[in-house]
Amino acid sequence: MEAYKQEFIKFMVESDVLKFGSFTLKSGRQSPFFMNAG
Repeated sequence: MEAYKQEFIKFMVESDVLKFGSFTLKSGRQSPFFMNAG
């Protein structure tokens, strides 16, 4: 993976935009990650 992609992912995690865990989406489906875009 290119360095800029890794840096962007690291930035999103450090900024609490991208979180990993077990999340239930509005649709009821389970997801291993959550991206807070709002």
